Amino acid sequence: MFLRRLYRAVLLPVFALVLLAAMWAAVTYQIGQEKQTARNEAVLHSQSLARTLAEHTNHLLRQIDHATQLFKLKFEETDGALRLAEFTRRNGLLDSLLPSKLDLPLALLNAEGRLIDSRNGYFAPDQHDQAFFRQHASNPADTPQVSTPVVEPRTKKWQILITRRLNNHRGEFAGIIMVMVDPASFVEDYDRMNVDPGGAVLLVSRENGMSTARVDEQLIISDAIDFTAAQSGAQQPDELLLAHPFDAVERIYGYTEMPRYLLLAVVGNPVTSAMARFEQRRNVYYGAAAIASVLVLLFIGLLMQQAYRLRRSARMITEAQAMLRAAADASMDAVYLIKACRVRGPGKEIVDFTIADLNERGAALLGSTADEVKGKRLIEVLPALHTKGFIEKYKTVLISGRPLEEEFEVDFLPGSGHLWLHHQIVAIDEGVAVTTRDITPRKEAELAMRKNQAELAAVNDASPLGLMRADPAGHCTYVNRTFEFITGLTREEALGDQWMRAVHPNDREVLKTALKHMAKTRVPFQDTVRCVHPDGMMIWISFKIAAMVVDGQIYGYVGTVDDITHVRKSVMALRESESRLRTIADTLPAMVAYIDSEEIYRFHNVAYEREFNRTGVAVLGKSIEATMGTERYQFLAPYIKRALAGETLTFEEDDPGAAVDRTFEVVYIPQMDEDGITVIGFHVMRQDITAQKREKQRLLKLSQVDALTGLTNRAGFLQKLQDAMAASRESHSLMAVMYMDIDRFKPVNDTFGHSVGDALLKAFSGRLTHAMRASDTIARLGGDEFTIIMERVARYDDAAALAAKIVAAMQPPFDLDGTVVSISASIGMAYYRDEDVSPAELLNRADVLLYEAKQGGRNTYRAGPALPPAASNAA
Repeated sequence: MFLRRLYRAVLLPVFALVLLAAMWAAVTYQIGQEKQTARNEAVLHSQSLARTLAEHTNHLLRQIDHATQLFKLKFEETDGALRLAEFTRRNGLLDSLLPSKLDLPLALLNAEGRLIDSRNGYFAPDQHDQAFFRQHASNPADTPQVSTPVVEPRTKKWQILITRRLNNHRGEFAGIIMVMVDPASFVEDYDRMNVDPGGAVLLVSRENGMSTARVDEQLIISDAIDFTAAQSGAQQPDELLLAHPFDAVERIYGYTEMPRYLLLAVVGNPVTSAMARFEQRRNVYYGAAAIASVLVLLFIGLLMQQAYRLRRSARMITEAQAMLRAAADASMDAVYLIKACRVRGPGKEIVDFTIADLNERGAALLGSTADEVKGKRLIEVLPALHTKGFIEKYKTVLISGRPLEEEFEVDFLPGSGHLWLHHQIVAIDEGVAVTTRDITPRKEAELAMRKNQAELAAVNDASPLGLMRADPAGHCTYVNRTFEFITGLTREEALGDQWMRAVHPNDREVLKTALKHMAKTRVPFQDTVRCVHPDGMMIWISFKIAAMVVDGQIYGYVGTVDDITHVRKSVMALRESESRLRTIADTLPAMVAYIDSEEIYRFHNVAYEREFNRTGVAVLGKSIEATMGTERYQFLAPYIKRALAGETLTFEEDDPGAAVDRTFEVVYIPQMDEDGITVIGFHVMRQDITAQKREKQRLLKLSQVDALTGLTNRAGFLQKLQDAMAASRESHSLMAVMYMDIDRFKPVNDTFGHSVGDALLKAFSGRLTHAMRASDTIARLGGDEFTIIMERVARYDDAAALAAKIVAAMQPPFDLDGTVVSISASIGMAYYRDEDVSPAELLNRADVLLYEAKQGGRNTYRAGPALPPAASNAA
């Protein structure tokens, strides 16, 4: 017995412990898997940022390489005369390749290794014994050298040295161009990469371990930052681990190799931000597991409690039976337990019932005591139960098993007179249980209430107003005859929420909202609504309703309806003509108004009202001058005078008060008196035509744009040239016209196809736009021919310098989606000031000069004389 009790006691707790252990083991394993996945994703994100840093660094280093190549070309073209001051001057050759903000240290060495020129930094005066110098001197190849990163002796900064061999006109070694690059320039563009706060961006040398790092706004230069590739299973093979931390922030690093420059691009995001989403999921898992654990424990506890309750229930059954008996004796109802009396035989028909048990109240109702009637048949106790049909009801309930509940009137109980009783019959084993209650006082009160209601209904039906009553939920419980006559609904059709059917569909929602508001505020509600009869006839009713409040609580609502259709029709007839006129005016898109002979606004439509509401001005009853202001009135006054003189006129008016330019077409139409002679006012129609005017201007502009390059086309160029020459003559200023084409364009078009040719024209246009001033007009006449109009040129040398800049800008190769082509540009430039020549003749001068540039070997420009002969004499 003890072991059995122990088994029942420990079975559920042991099962709960096993279940919780399995659940927590699964949660721990899942969290471990997601942690490893989250770290892998963080490493991949850092690697993506490191690739972005590597691409940015490679791009700048290639541009520096191109800069040394460009210096070599110009140095050899000038036979060694080019110096760094000319090369690095503002908007010079170096600016065409690199941002001017870099200010790179540059140096020029002669063939003996001695420093002959330098910019932006310190260089040793003699470097003939350096390895890079000996390499360039002995190797004629035109390839740059990227040296091992070094520490600049004066600034103590890490520098990357890029050098290129220079030759003289005979191809012999003439010296070296040197460029020192500070790696901090590559990591300072911190916003290029989406690095989390506290993230680190580093460039590390593969040769000597020098590194430059930026963390937020802090720049770090060190030779002690060392990374190792992760090899354990907890990290990815491509993840870098920091051997010696340089600050207190733990990060997840990714890297990208830059083998050409022996550099390593490294980016690391803080572990706190990189693993933040994992931390949130881990907390969710732990929270869910904790909640599940609590639920399991609660469930097991409930099961244990239920088992305990079942054991208690067995002990309580006996107590319940005793309590049930006591409750029956204390009940306000008469309680009878009667058993069926059957005849012997095959059918066992029920002939009577025996009183098995009853309480004292039940015995009193029979005029006896419980002991006197207990065990007797009903035929003996109260024979009327047989004659009045009660025995048949008991039989029916016993056979069918369906309870029966009803109220009835009796006058056969001994010594009780006339009574109303309520009884309930329920089937039990071989009998029925009957509970009976005396409801005579309630029935008498109901009868008195029905009499009062009948009197009230008669009074209400005689009222000229329709009356209705509703319960606290708003459901209709009563309407009078007048309500039926007004709404067309019968009393039965109006009960509940069906009375709303009489209200016009467009008024129902407004009425429902108002009634809900009244239920909160308890303020009586009144409104005029439309009512639709079942036959479709519509009437107008005045609807009023108020809440019935007792002790601060609403126990119902009363309302009245009154037919006001005839009154409504009279009012509507008066407003109909005015409504038609306003409806027509308000539907017009134009602004419509009427102004009398005193120049006072008497009418305007909705469009006119919106226009004046924009400025917060009310116009009705005010004069034109007070509404428009004195300045605008002075513009309108002549037109107003003509309109009041009987003239219909149309004109355009600009809106000076608008945030953007707006133009209106205004029509004034005089209004004659009945005599047809006197003008009593005039009608105004204003329509916004801004969009139409802008569309005309847009179409004109599109007709002057080249579809391929987006530059001005021939038509736009000729118009602009004519305007520019006129402006030059008026201001006596100097201007220049360039005529240029692309050298060797046809071989590119024939070799690579028209798609590459079109791409070259676009790229050429882009460089050309970048090289010119914003005020200059650049046009494509067709094919590979371009023109430029330069207005207000201060000096002839300025125009010549821009032409040389264009020629130089077109010399670097064009990379057209993988197809690299090399072309050049030839330019003919003609000057103009105060000459009596046509645009065509001026353009022809530039064309002749272009031909001379072509004959001179291409890749150059030719300019006309400083002043044509006539202009020189004038000067």
